[in-house]
Amino acid sequence: MKKVKIIVMIIPLVLFFIASAVYVYFANAEALHDVILDSTSKIDVDPDIIEKSLSKVQVDMELGEPFKVYPIKTSPDSEEVFRSTLIEYPFGSSPRADSQNNVSLRGIILYVHGYNDYFFQKELAEKADSAGFAFFAIDLHYCGRSYVDGEPRGDMRNIKEFYAELDVAVELSKKIAVDDYEEAERVPFVIVAHSQGGLISSLYVNDRSDEHFAALVLNSPFLDMNFNWFLRKIGLPILADLSIFLPDFSVGSTGNPNYAYSLLKHEKGEWEYNENLKSESRPEQFLGWLRAIMNGQKRVHSKLDIKSPVLVMHGDCTADGDEWTDDYMHCDGVLNVEHIQEWAPNLGEKVTTRTIPDGLHDLFLSRKDVRDKAYQETFGFIDAHVKKD
Repeated sequence: MKKVKIIVMIIPLVLFFIASAVYVYFANAEALHDVILDSTSKIDVDPDIIEKSLSKVQVDMELGEPFKVYPIKTSPDSEEVFRSTLIEYPFGSSPRADSQNNVSLRGIILYVHGYNDYFFQKELAEKADSAGFAFFAIDLHYCGRSYVDGEPRGDMRNIKEFYAELDVAVELSKKIAVDDYEEAERVPFVIVAHSQGGLISSLYVNDRSDEHFAALVLNSPFLDMNFNWFLRKIGLPILADLSIFLPDFSVGSTGNPNYAYSLLKHEKGEWEYNENLKSESRPEQFLGWLRAIMNGQKRVHSKLDIKSPVLVMHGDCTADGDEWTDDYMHCDGVLNVEHIQEWAPNLGEKVTTRTIPDGLHDLFLSRKDVRDKAYQETFGFIDAHVKKD
């Protein structure tokens, strides 16, 4: 009987040590993968990748002329091949720029979209072009134009897996601009990013400080989960830790379609876009995606050291709940604006925060007077940090 009691006492300890050993094994494997992503996606981009992208340029099937698309292929961990897409709005294509002959190139802008998203904001491209900037955007792998049937749309396992394609996008943008305008080799480079793209770009610019980006503009960046205190601080971190064992475990599609309703012209908004690439309901989500996001947000919460000037913009209220309310027409229907405001200072020493009254989650898709304010803040900030000719 005494032996039985001893065995009963020992079994939990043995199980605990086994579980700990398994966790350490998976954690070390994840850390090694992180190191591999760091070591293989430096800014020295293979010229062959650039040339292959240039040779396959096409007219953009989504937005039509004058937009062009360039396919990008990267393999940051030497195992999986990721497909992404660079979109170009040829410099001087906007009506305003066309009316001003010999517009001087002042810089290059690269736009990075959010979750369940792709680039379709023609107005942003035209505004940038009119302001003297060669405009490019990237549809990240598993997203938008880059998505291929059968892939896990919008999924990821590590934010750093995007670094290689962003490296290529930066160099390819410069190459295209330089081929058209020799002075482009010396002009400032600015990144503008939205929501999840804002989180990705914040970490990217932080980790690519040698690139000396002229500015980083964040449109409602995804700096925290939009849940209550318990879920954000306890529930989700536990789930994220467990996901190290089951990264491909599906949690289905979360959220409601109210934000989409506030945008779509055939609902309550004013925009038309490809709903296969930006759907009303979110794509299927996996625990590995949750872990990647929370690991990225944890870095922000522990403070980054972005050297570039950063502008963080967000709305002035949050809309929540499964039932439709008119708040979704003038508030952020995806993230909590207070969380954005709370964590923005952690991005670096040169952070400017601006509240855009009545702004939607994507401020550039808000009603005209509101998005005009967002554009004013964006290009005013960029102007202040880009040397004029």
